Amino acid sequence: MNGKLAVVMSVNESITKHDNLLRISLTSSFTDEVIKYPLKFWAEKFNYHLELKLSPYRQVFQQLIDKNSAFNDTGSNARVICLRIEDWMRDTSISNDDEVKRYLHDNVNAFCNYVKEANNYSSSPIFIYITENSPASSISVAMQEDFEAQIQSSLSDLNSVYVTTSRDIRNQYPVDDYYDEQRDRLGHIPFTDKYFTALGTAIFRKVHASLRSPYKVIVLDCDNTLWDGVCGEAGPDGIKLSKPFRYLQSFMLKQKNAGKILCLCSKNVQEDVDKVFDVRSDMTLTKNDIVASKINWMPKSINIKELSNELNLGLDSFIFIDDNPVECAEVRSQCPQVLTLNLPEKAEDIPSFLENVWAFDALSTTSEDKNRTKLYKENIKRTGFKSSASSMKDFIEGLNLNVEIREPMGDELSRVSQLTLRTNQFNFTTIRRTEQEIRDLSKSGYTCTICRVKDRFGDYGLVGVMIYKTSVNYLELDSLMLSCRVLGRGVEHKMLRSLGEEALKNKLPSVKVNFSSTSKNLPAKNFLDSVKNGSDSLLFSTEHLLELEYDPESRTAEETQAGKNSSKRESSSVSKKDSSLIFELIGKELQSASSIQNKIKPKKIGNGVGFTASADKSDEEVERIITSIWKSVLEIEQVRPNQHFFDVGGTSLKAVEVLSNLNETFNKNFTVVSLFEHSTIHSLVHMVQGKPASGDEFSEIKNRAATRRQRFRSRR
Repeated sequence: MNGKLAVVMSVNESITKHDNLLRISLTSSFTDEVIKYPLKFWAEKFNYHLELKLSPYRQVFQQLIDKNSAFNDTGSNARVICLRIEDWMRDTSISNDDEVKRYLHDNVNAFCNYVKEANNYSSSPIFIYITENSPASSISVAMQEDFEAQIQSSLSDLNSVYVTTSRDIRNQYPVDDYYDEQRDRLGHIPFTDKYFTALGTAIFRKVHASLRSPYKVIVLDCDNTLWDGVCGEAGPDGIKLSKPFRYLQSFMLKQKNAGKILCLCSKNVQEDVDKVFDVRSDMTLTKNDIVASKINWMPKSINIKELSNELNLGLDSFIFIDDNPVECAEVRSQCPQVLTLNLPEKAEDIPSFLENVWAFDALSTTSEDKNRTKLYKENIKRTGFKSSASSMKDFIEGLNLNVEIREPMGDELSRVSQLTLRTNQFNFTTIRRTEQEIRDLSKSGYTCTICRVKDRFGDYGLVGVMIYKTSVNYLELDSLMLSCRVLGRGVEHKMLRSLGEEALKNKLPSVKVNFSSTSKNLPAKNFLDSVKNGSDSLLFSTEHLLELEYDPESRTAEETQAGKNSSKRESSSVSKKDSSLIFELIGKELQSASSIQNKIKPKKIGNGVGFTASADKSDEEVERIITSIWKSVLEIEQVRPNQHFFDVGGTSLKAVEVLSNLNETFNKNFTVVSLFEHSTIHSLVHMVQGKPASGDEFSEIKNRAATRRQRFRSRR
């Protein structure tokens, strides 16, 4: 589910809200309500309406194994587990190091087994976040890292489960003052607001990566982007490759290895740029890493559009990076579909900027992704061969196509899932499926087959998928999709013909094809129209499919290609200028937990009131301080001294927050019970000043406290 971004009035403002529902199920080994504040903040930034389903307190194992639990809600887009390993020791008296290690090892094993079980209950991905232990924890850093490695290793074969370690969170959003001893003791809220902000941001960042369509192409400027200086003026030896620019090149190389296509677009002389790559031995990127280039003096928007045509990829899959704000403005204006990023003015800010642009995030990398640069270079050779061929028929015959159709093996299911999620143009039903959903279909009588294609120039890889089942009277095709890079070469005909062969094998007279028309799958519609022979029916006779042949010179091939080009233009019609501003804002201004926390509004739980205690405060001054604490925590404008805490929005979590503020402000050691027994501001003034409550007030307090304590225990 991907959200369309509304107009950003200012880069410091959130995107206008739309009814774009995002459901997250969360279970934790500690009190986790505070996480909702950063999650809500980011949901609003990206135009999602957040529906956060919190599990009961400290029931991680129970939530995992219960198929009908809140955590395993089949309507969730993401399931999140926050785990502090130390919490498994909370109710034990074990102190011996060896016993502790054995006990935790058994819990880790059980946890991993339960996660594997929960993975079968819902198709939504599971995100696991292992947090910091307390500074006084008996679990050593080495022991913590061993357990984290054990969890990662045990769950590594599950492509829909993603593990983030405490070190990962620390490296991405470092927080020094992460532990809150008082809140941990009062309500098992172990972290400061800043760490909860870091944790919530890390969670949303990965969930967001799982929801949006991936970017496929990165187009890079050269001067003052890939290197420091102007190569046409300084020459290849005169430009500088200082640390920030070496970092940018290394970062882009990692992106290339993860499946992004790298291109150049620079206002320059081709020979000057070539000399830099040829002469400078300290360049991290080489010519072999670049798939295509546009080095000329044309507007960069025109060059990017030409790259889009050459690569046969929509503009909405492009990222453009330039140091010049004028060039960025031109591309944003003429190619609003492209995600355009203006590098920071100071070169030293480039590394942190790149690390914090979420658009570069990828949850996983398939073998197809790693091979993408090679695939597209081979495709450029095919394009050249096509232009030299005397006819389309000669071109197809000269390719020496080899098409293999079979069931998937090994790790190919991850690529199958990727095709269902990414393929739009030649997709019969556009049904998106996770790897687990595909496994579940196989268990319920469906068959999944893949299509791999090779030719004289190289291996296209796994480019097609069919999912079907047999019934009494026909074979039913649930879905079929094919990568656009092999479209219009007869592969689609061979795929349908293979269905005819399967129907014949099962002695079925016909094949029923399911098709859902969308704004993007016109090539698929054109193809089906051509093989229907004028009929409106999508029930094909087995004999008809067995006789399917591809004629490169037919009107069908032209219509399919025309449909593909039309679809590509249409898929690029959605403006992404807004997302450019949001991603750039995050990369430049919302890089740290502190900067993010300062932007979260309205005030969240835990904002201090900034008072200093003294021994000679009057009742009036104490009442004013307590009133300010209540207003801050409860986020209300007015409260009367005789109103009860739980009648004006107080909860067990906010009770902990009030007590934490009171203890810090007045240097006391009140417990949560204190607030149940003194649940009005007037009564709290007496408690802080050490004065007894009046008889009537004490009787009322006692009765109400008993009720509130019972309700609090039932929540915990």
